[in-house]
Amino acid sequence: MVWYKQLKFDENPLDSRPNPNLINMEDQEEQLINHISKEEICFINGPTGSGKTSLLLKVKKKLKDHKFIYLDADDLPKNFDLEEELKKQRNFFDMLTLKKYPSKKPVLIIDEFQATDPNLVLKARSKWEANEQRTLRSIIIAQIDKHLSNTSGSFKERLGKRMISLNIIDNKGMKDMLKMRLNNTRTKTNYADKFTEEAINLLIKCADNSPRRLLEYTDLIFDFHYTKFKHLNPILKGKDYRISHFVIEDILNDRGIIVEEFKKKDLRNKRIPFDEKFDEEERKVLQFVLEHDYATSKEISQGLEMSPVKVGTLIGTLKLKEGIVVSGRRGKYKVYEISPGVKRAMIKE
Repeated sequence: MVWYKQLKFDENPLDSRPNPNLINMEDQEEQLINHISKEEICFINGPTGSGKTSLLLKVKKKLKDHKFIYLDADDLPKNFDLEEELKKQRNFFDMLTLKKYPSKKPVLIIDEFQATDPNLVLKARSKWEANEQRTLRSIIIAQIDKHLSNTSGSFKERLGKRMISLNIIDNKGMKDMLKMRLNNTRTKTNYADKFTEEAINLLIKCADNSPRRLLEYTDLIFDFHYTKFKHLNPILKGKDYRISHFVIEDILNDRGIIVEEFKKKDLRNKRIPFDEKFDEEERKVLQFVLEHDYATSKEISQGLEMSPVKVGTLIGTLKLKEGIVVSGRRGKYKVYEISPGVKRAMIKE
C-alpha cells in the first residue's frame, strides 16, 4: 500500500505531472478556446511551472468534438513527419472514401516550441494557410521565452498579438491548489487542513515559486507519515493532529533540502515598487477600476478602447499579481475591484 491509498484516494492527488485541474486560469482558458474556434495561430508564454502544458491538456479535454495533434518539440524524433501524423488522424470513413487527409481538420499543438525544427514550422504554416487544401484548423505554440527565435518575420506577422501570458502561481494560488488536490469527497476530509498555517507557508517558501516542487515536497510529508507509522498514521487516526512547521523542517532537511536557506531568502525579499510590479497597460486597467470603484471586463474594454481578448489577458495577469480581485457578478460578467494593498499604494502615489 501507499499513503494515498491508505487515505482512500484512487490515485496520487499530488502527482506533479501536468494536470488539467487548474487554479485561476478561467480567462486564459477562454482566450485559448476563442483562438481555436476562430481557427487562428496562438502563442502561450509563461515560465516553468506556470501551467502551460496543463492549460493545453485542459482545453484539449474540454473540446471533445475537436481533433488534436499534440507535439512536445523536446521529444520529437528526428525523422518526425507531419504529413504522416496528419494521415493518422483520418477516421474509417475518410479512409473508405480515399481521403488523403482527415475531413475534420485537427488543431496542432507544439509544446516547448523553442526546440522545434524551423522546417517543421514552415510545413505546419503551409498546411494552415492553404486555402482549399488547408489541412490544419489552427496552430497553438507554447514556450517559456517570450522571444520566438526559430520563426520567420512573416510567421510572427501572422501570429500578431495573439499571445496568452501566464505567470507563476502566487501564494494564495499555491494554497488553493493544495486544497483542491487534497480534498477527498469519499472520506469528506480535506487533508490540506491537516497542516498548520505556518507549515503550509514553509512548504511554499521551500518550493520557491514552483508548483511542481510544492506537490513533490507535500508528497514527501505524507509519504513520511505513512512509512514511519503505517496503520498508526496520525494523519489518519488523530482527528486533532496537525502537521507543524517543525515537522516540515525536519523531514525536508532529512531529504537534503536546506530549509534555513529558503527562510533567509524570504527575509531578504523586498517590496516591489508599484511601477515595477505592473507595466503601463496593467496600470491603466488598475487606474480605470480605481476611478470606478468596481468594473467588469466589458466596461474596462469599452472605457479604455481595448479588445476584449487584450483586457482578458491583462485581468488574468493582474489577478496573478494580486492587483485585482473578483468582488461579485453583474449579469454574465465578473465584477473586479482593486486589492486593498494595491489600492493603498495607488492612493499614496
